[in-house]
Amino acid sequence: RGVGMDVVKTNIEKIGGAVDVSTRVGDGTTLRIKIPLTLAIIPALVVTCDGDRFAIPQVSLLELVRLESEDAKTGIESIRGTPVYRLRGNLLPLVYLSHVLGLAPKEHDHVNIVVLQADGRPFGLVVDSINDTEEIVVKPLGKLLKGLPCYAGATIMGDGKVALILDVMGIAQAGRVGGEGRDQKMAN
Repeated sequence: RGVGMDVVKTNIEKIGGAVDVSTRVGDGTTLRIKIPLTLAIIPALVVTCDGDRFAIPQVSLLELVRLESEDAKTGIESIRGTPVYRLRGNLLPLVYLSHVLGLAPKEHDHVNIVVLQADGRPFGLVVDSINDTEEIVVKPLGKLLKGLPCYAGATIMGDGKVALILDVMGIAQAGRVGGEGRDQKMAN
């Protein structure tokens, strides 16, 4: 009936693999199952917020901006309750990672902005510090964490500690700067 093979195919495709079935009359059926060596290895920017490390896939990264002392105090404006930064003459909406994740915001004499792109729209993600770029192995989230829109997966860092991988689109929507969330905020 093919029900069992469909379950196999679905589960293998979930982890990025493929199933190839070929049949020859009088010869038999050959099944080729391709499973990735690792689930995925991607370049990521590692950032810190409230002492915890998070990884941001570099595919969404546009640039990094650091505002020092006086620029940190005067460079961020507020339009309709949304913090923005004027980046080369364009308004860049800002999302504070600490607010989105429900962490305690920390005061600094500088501001680190990771300029990201979600759904074709740039926005700035404000983090405590920017660490480094690394090639990370993406691990899927467990069943309990799968429903959280801000996380795309997890990775084990070189020191053995786990870092969550941020979902850029989920962060943009939680910060109300991408797609529908931004339009609703502007309408209010």
